[in-house]
Amino acid sequence: MYAGQRLNTIILFSCIFLFVGTEVLLSPFYPQFFEKVFGIDDLSFTGMYVFLCRLTVVLISPIWGLLAKRFDAKSLLLIGQTGTALACVLMAMSQTEQQFLIFSICLLVFKSSYLLLYTILIQHAGKAKKRVTGLYHAVFQSSVVVATLASSWVIQLDDPLVVFWWAAALDAIQAIVCFLVFSRMSAFVAVAKEPEAIRKRVTGFGFLIKMAMIIFTLHFSVTLVRPFFTLFSEQELHTSVFSSSLLFLVPSIMAVAAAPLIIKCRTEKLSSLYKIAGIILAVSLLFQGIVTSLPLFVLFRCLFGLALAICQASLEIVLFQRGGNVHYQYGIMSAFQNIGLLLAPLAATFLVNNYTLQHPFLYASVAIAVHLALVLMTIYSKTGIQEEEKIVAEQEKQRYVG
Repeated sequence: MYAGQRLNTIILFSCIFLFVGTEVLLSPFYPQFFEKVFGIDDLSFTGMYVFLCRLTVVLISPIWGLLAKRFDAKSLLLIGQTGTALACVLMAMSQTEQQFLIFSICLLVFKSSYLLLYTILIQHAGKAKKRVTGLYHAVFQSSVVVATLASSWVIQLDDPLVVFWWAAALDAIQAIVCFLVFSRMSAFVAVAKEPEAIRKRVTGFGFLIKMAMIIFTLHFSVTLVRPFFTLFSEQELHTSVFSSSLLFLVPSIMAVAAAPLIIKCRTEKLSSLYKIAGIILAVSLLFQGIVTSLPLFVLFRCLFGLALAICQASLEIVLFQRGGNVHYQYGIMSAFQNIGLLLAPLAATFLVNNYTLQHPFLYASVAIAVHLALVLMTIYSKTGIQEEEKIVAEQEKQRYVG
């Protein structure tokens, strides 16, 4: 029985790997893609395309979570996967950039359902939620690394649109595989219902607002340095295009390395680990913007990636350990994460246009300091930690009684 559950988990994590890979495959080369396929050399179209795609995810992610409160999350995911495959077919057949934009928005409407795949794993993880969270981030970032490296090959194809035929086939295969896995999920332990007191706290508006602002400030801060990172690296550190790409990927690689630490860390030690990681995050961002030595830059880049992985995973553990409707809660958090991803490039463009390439790093370190202060005043304040410990104790008692 345990072996069957483990096999199901591996298969679903493989689907997450493919989902992330197909999503980010062309993202580093959108300007080159639009010029090669549609003859669009105006960078403003790329900016509008990315903005509308982010906005779609912001608006649609919570809707899938809300639907999961009324309908079975597994059935919703299968609908989303099927719609994603069909949208990829339409994108592959696009004749104009306007068609491609419309079909991309359709794709993201359905593809936003993939957040349910993660929360389904969490929902059935039992006491292993922390392990699933650590593995998720490792799988996610591994896929980002592989897809980013593969994108330089894809953009050189005679017709890059062919990649969407491949993506459609992979999404169709995922839908079939997930259907087969879900049909035998009776091997999983049924999800226990939380006590009424816990359930009320979980779905409290105040808690969701706190977590939403914390998630937003974290992702806004770290995304602030990404849009012009390779340009900064080439001009300030005199790296090649390939070296800049590798430096860009360092945080993703470090997130994979951080997975064992996240999994092994005891839940009661997470608050202390988060405080340390938050300070390292702020310091590493600051020094990335001011050091001129490449070895030192690489060091702070590695520390940045390690600390970011710990912070992201820790916040999700705090959210998931409360139980409740994880699909709805994670949908809300995903929306605020994407608001940060939406606004950060606009802020970065303003800073670079009006100041220097170093300024996104400097302002990002200040934003992380604000984020850390917010965390310390809410979920990791003395009262917040006591509340989390009480919830965990009540959940353990409920499992024991059950």
